[in-house]
Amino acid sequence: MKLWLFALALCSSTAVAAPKPDDFIDVATVVPDAVIDLRYATKHNFTKTQLYPVAHCKLRRAVAEKLAKAAKVLRAADRRLLIWDCYRPSSVQENLWKLVPDERYVANPKQGSRHSRGAAIDLGIVDQEGKPVTLPTEFDDFSEAAHRLRALQGDKGAEARRLEKAMIAAGFVGLPTEWWHFDDAAATTYPLSDEPL
Repeated sequence: MKLWLFALALCSSTAVAAPKPDDFIDVATVVPDAVIDLRYATKHNFTKTQLYPVAHCKLRRAVAEKLAKAAKVLRAADRRLLIWDCYRPSSVQENLWKLVPDERYVANPKQGSRHSRGAAIDLGIVDQEGKPVTLPTEFDDFSEAAHRLRALQGDKGAEARRLEKAMIAAGFVGLPTEWWHFDDAAATTYPLSDEPL
């Protein structure tokens, strides 16, 4: 009896907290075949400055699980996710706002970005081998060609339409001015964060 009580006490003291929907997780753990190309972890972005210290794609657990559903749909069509941006610490959002204080393209840090809630993602798609497919524009194209209604038109918008369909079915909502940007439909329920990458 004493041995059983000791074992029970040991299990209780070493128990790990159960995962929560708002925990941050590495997207590669739920979408292992995603091509991660975090532009803000390099100088290959519109700021020409490296804003992230590491290329670590994190999202809230519940958001990442929705993304995994979209990835599964795309996988069946011989497509893989190409990820350009995920969770963005609030301090980085402030730096972006200083560079582009235009709410059509960059969230004002006073209200906060859905990226800083871990509930938004910027992405395209590639083929099964990870090779490029035709997409409407480059990432972070601030012209009207990147606006969703225009970008999803015609032959050039076919792959973006495929992405949009999978993302909406998984529970995401697109941004009108950026065909590549999707918010979790419940994005505003998550708190803003400045947790390091």
